[in-house]
Amino acid sequence: MPGDNLFTLLSSYRPGAAASPFENYCTSGLAYFLQHGHGQLCELFAEAAACPGQKVVAAEVQPLLAGAGFADLVLTFDQGERCLVEVQVEPGYEPQTIETLEEHARYWREKPQMVFLTLPGVKAPESWASLSWIDCADAIEAGGNEVEWQFAEFIRRDILGLGPVPLEQAIASNRLYALGAAAIRRRFGSRSRYVNSASRPIGGRYRYLGTTFAVDGSDMEFWVGIVNEAVPLGEHYYLMLASKTAPLERAVETPRPTSDWKWMHWTGSGRVVRPITIEMYDELLARLPFEG
Repeated sequence: MPGDNLFTLLSSYRPGAAASPFENYCTSGLAYFLQHGHGQLCELFAEAAACPGQKVVAAEVQPLLAGAGFADLVLTFDQGERCLVEVQVEPGYEPQTIETLEEHARYWREKPQMVFLTLPGVKAPESWASLSWIDCADAIEAGGNEVEWQFAEFIRRDILGLGPVPLEQAIASNRLYALGAAAIRRRFGSRSRYVNSASRPIGGRYRYLGTTFAVDGSDMEFWVGIVNEAVPLGEHYYLMLASKTAPLERAVETPRPTSDWKWMHWTGSGRVVRPITIEMYDELLARLPFEG
């Protein structure tokens, strides 16, 4: 790890890695607490890695593994055991990448310790132990100081999408993305796939910002999020649902900031004047032409 400074650690990123900058940021924050011996969190990972009672002596973010590329996180315990951690902040992974990491880990021992840090409803690959982000948040929060409390809140709200999102947070953090993902997972579970989707910001404002998703193996032909009220871009946004081909209940005209999408069907719940909640997303998703 690059020193003991939390902010130096969080600013490091390897562009050649498969991880996104946001995933790297989340992993680096987690590694900071593990490296500094957070008791409950270290115990949680030691149990998941089948190393009960051992202490974490090193937490390496995006280390280069010869022939296998970059890993998300590698932990070393005080008895010399090493654990490979795959960090998930968005759904899906490349099976080939997982297999390559597994092959490398077997150089350490025949049955290596491998932990899959998952989102709700995501199943770890075979031979990987599963650990949830919510368990990490609970463990970190148990430490009791302000920085620990803030990172636990970050996990719940910026990764897991738990809690309302005011407009200023929606356009300046990951919280709207996380909320949209949580709403889609809650309604459609493993039937869904989704990705973050936003226009390029102009002066800190967006034409649109939200989540593109698919259900039951279809193409990515649905989108939910916020759309700017006007062109040129203003300070007001609407919360909206869009469909490329399927009609929606309570249809409205295509908003001007997305006129170049060529998506035929739109519906909305009005201007965003209060914090956006998962219930507001649920109300929009219920307008799709199929059951959740």
